[in-house]
Amino acid sequence: MDVADAIRAFAGDALDTAVVEPEAQSMLSECDRRVHHIELAEGEAFGHLELIDVPTEAAAHEPWFNETLARVNDAVVRLGVIDGEFHWHKHDDQDEFFLVVDGELLIDIAGGETITLGPHQACTVPRGVVHRTRSPRRTTIVMVEAAGVSPTGD
Repeated sequence: MDVADAIRAFAGDALDTAVVEPEAQSMLSECDRRVHHIELAEGEAFGHLELIDVPTEAAAHEPWFNETLARVNDAVVRLGVIDGEFHWHKHDDQDEFFLVVDGELLIDIAGGETITLGPHQACTVPRGVVHRTRSPRRTTIVMVEAAGVSPTGD
C-alpha cells in the first residue's frame, strides 16, 4: 500500500481535503505533497491597542501556519503563511476575506475561475463557494472571517 492508498483508507478518495497530523507525518516515509497540515495557533496573538507588525510576525513562522492576530467584534483577523496548495473547501455560513501582504495568492473557484492576487490586493470569497488557495512561493496573507469559523472549511 502506498502513501496515497493509506490516506484514502483513512480519509476517503478526496486527497486534497485530507489533513495529515505531524505525528502521522513522522511515520510516513513519503507524504503526498498535496496534503498539508496547517499549524493553527490557539487564542489571539495580540490584544486591543497592541502594535501588530505583520511582516515580523510572518517571518517568525514557516509555511502552513495560521494564527488569529486579533478579534474585532464578531470577526477575527488571521495571519496565514502559505507555500503550495491548500485543499478544496467551503464555509457554509461565513464569507472569507483575503489580503496579500507579500507573495502571490491564487484562489481557485470550483467551476474553473481563478483569481490571482498580488501584494496589497484583496478579494472576498462568499459563503458556500467551494474554493482552494494556493501560492507558487512563500506568501503572507491576512484573512478576516467570523469568529469561530474553521480555517480548514466545513
